[in-house]
Amino acid sequence: MQNILLAAGLGKRSGGEKLLLPYKGQTIISHAVRQSLEAGLYTIVVTGFREEEIEQVLKPFACPNLTLVHNSEYSLGQGSSTQVGAKALRDNEDFFISLSDMPLIRARHYLFLAKNFNTSDALRPLFQDQIGHPVLLRANFKTKILEQELPFTMHTLLKEFHVEHCSVDDEAYTLDIDTMQAYAKLLMRHQP
Repeated sequence: MQNILLAAGLGKRSGGEKLLLPYKGQTIISHAVRQSLEAGLYTIVVTGFREEEIEQVLKPFACPNLTLVHNSEYSLGQGSSTQVGAKALRDNEDFFISLSDMPLIRARHYLFLAKNFNTSDALRPLFQDQIGHPVLLRANFKTKILEQELPFTMHTLLKEFHVEHCSVDDEAYTLDIDTMQAYAKLLMRHQP
C-alpha cells in the first residue's frame, strides 16, 4: 500500500511551527514519516509552507519508498495538497491519506486499518464517536481526487461513497497538534 502524508499547511494556530516541534527525540514530521515507512508504505510527503526546512529534516529517511512533492499552491487548502500527492501515487494500489501532525499514529495503526479494509470504498477509524485519520481509500480514488475542482475537501468527496467506520479504542486516530496548547498537553501525557 501507499500513503499520502500531508505536510503542506500553514499551521496558523501553532505559529507555523507544529511539524518541526520536537517529539521523542525527533520532529513531529520525522516521526510521521518514520512510522509510515515502518508500516511498509510507499510514502509521499506533500510539502508546502516551510518546504526547505521539512526537506532538510527528512533527508535521513531518503530511500526508494519515500517521495517528496511540493504543492506551490498550498494556500488553496488540503484539497490542492491531496491532488499533488495523488499525482505521485502508484496506479492500481490502495492508499492512505494521513495528516503529519498526528504524533501518536504508529506503524501498527496503519497496519490495523489495512487488515480491516473489507469491501467498502473507504475506511476511517472511529474513536468515541469521532471520525479520525488516516483514511484508507481504494486505488480508483486517485482518479476521483484528480478530477475534483479546487477548492474541495475529502470530507465532501467521501460523502458520495460507501465509507466504512472501524471502531477503535485508541485516541491516536483523533489526536492532532494544531495549537501550542495541544502540543504542551501531548508532552505532559506522552513524553517519556
